[in-house]
Amino acid sequence: MEFGMDFLFESLTTNNVDCVFGCDAEAFLPESCISEVRYVQLTHEQSAVHAADGYARATGQPGVVLLSSASGVTNAVTGIATASSDSVPLVIFAGALVDKPLNETVQAVDISGITMPITKHIFKINKQSGLATVVQQAISIAVNGRPGPVLIEVTAEAIPSDNFIPDQMTISENNKTKNLQKSIELAAKYLEAARKPVFFIGGGAVISGATQILTEIAHKTRIPVVSSLLGIGAIDATDPLYLGMLGMHGTYAANKAVHHSDLLICIGVRFSDRATGKISGFSPKSKKIHVDIDPSEINKIIPVDLPIVSDATEFLTSLKDQLNYGRIRGNTEIWVNESTEWKRTVPLFDKSNSLLSPHRVIRMLNEYSNEEAIVVTDVGQHQMWTAHNYKFTKPRTLVTSGGLGTMGYGLPAAIGVAAANITKQVICISGDGSFQMNLRELMTAVKYQLPIKIAIMNNGYLGMVRQWQELFYDGRYSAVKMTSPDFVKLAQAYGAAGYKARSEEEAQQVISEAFRQSGPVVMEFDVVEEENVYPMVPPNHSNDQVILSRQ
Repeated sequence: MEFGMDFLFESLTTNNVDCVFGCDAEAFLPESCISEVRYVQLTHEQSAVHAADGYARATGQPGVVLLSSASGVTNAVTGIATASSDSVPLVIFAGALVDKPLNETVQAVDISGITMPITKHIFKINKQSGLATVVQQAISIAVNGRPGPVLIEVTAEAIPSDNFIPDQMTISENNKTKNLQKSIELAAKYLEAARKPVFFIGGGAVISGATQILTEIAHKTRIPVVSSLLGIGAIDATDPLYLGMLGMHGTYAANKAVHHSDLLICIGVRFSDRATGKISGFSPKSKKIHVDIDPSEINKIIPVDLPIVSDATEFLTSLKDQLNYGRIRGNTEIWVNESTEWKRTVPLFDKSNSLLSPHRVIRMLNEYSNEEAIVVTDVGQHQMWTAHNYKFTKPRTLVTSGGLGTMGYGLPAAIGVAAANITKQVICISGDGSFQMNLRELMTAVKYQLPIKIAIMNNGYLGMVRQWQELFYDGRYSAVKMTSPDFVKLAQAYGAAGYKARSEEEAQQVISEAFRQSGPVVMEFDVVEEENVYPMVPPNHSNDQVILSRQ
């Protein structure tokens, strides 16, 4: 059977894929031009993968990418690694998808060798056979277990007809069920004996769809909850039991609660250094339960007392029926009152002397948006300000690069989110440094008239690096001062609306106007140059050694 765009798009339609991303133009359109699958064309392969990544995070469905050249594959590596780090399901077609001169073909690079460390699985097919069965298998592997990128390499060369399918079941289903049940019974005993328990929730709980059952258990037990950056939205940020984000830029309440906890129930977390701080000082008095679908993550960084290899929803659903809620509430009443009081008495510190505070800008964006809005960020100070100041009430409403910390992620990921959720508000919050990395995708947002409201915090610096240099290198600044274009004129040159604000009053007017418009809007906010993110835990310190404000 011949490999053609019609057949490829037909296979995707059969597997309920409704949108794909790439950079080639007419070459990727189905030959008949009749397809239920939308093709979104970006200007760069890295952006195409980030767009598919944003689509996947917002929907929970795999993002699909088409790459047809050697440079396209190498350009896409950053996007694939970003998705791999954060367990985002992607299906990437790479190879001889379209006919090109020999010197432009993807055979010029070793696709499998380049992408093997950052993909969950790689299939190889030739142009004559193998596509129909592989697409379904690739989607299944991408979304099941711990999600991740799967690559399908298309080649003109003869290859073996069978592709190895990874066996994700290492023990029998009966033994797995028995072992999980024993672990859940022990976890219930730990919870009923604890006096200072804390739930620590990561991105795995969001991926699993465990947020509703998590909230139910937290309310019945009255156990406080903290989250990682990617766990934000797993529980309503306005919930009294939610103490905030944990770690280097975590809230005072979250860091103190985890530090003094005697039982830490960790669900779908990787224990990154930004969450744990100094390893030896991480929650030193607690027993630790770690629930993760990927066994390689357990005991990798933080030694735990009760390892549980399980899907988060499966674990919490079974745990719910095992708990003695009255006993737990009786044991922890004093602790709950104490830890939630920290949230009230030591709130986020915002001692900005600037005319236009980035904290206030983000709060205004929150006020003008609705609870269905999806917020996409780049990486830097604005990412942390967003995590603290925007009140995320639902899962999959914060889309951001966590593990890899990819600057330039925001705008293309927002394009993917908008392509998936045309009716929802989409807000992209970026910095002057991050935005310039992929700003050419403004053309894509204009081309498709996507309803993205882009907020650029322009402080004239690579802000997070500058903050480290100020606090830990005696203010010796090096290579952090930014030069930026006039973002308003740039937006207008691309055909988007552009506005600028230098004061809180102007910011209010700009945001109000932006949300009244249907297409893409760029909002540039001139915030104080040397604004810092607080709280902050210095490197190589424990999370209880937090800096609350500029001294």
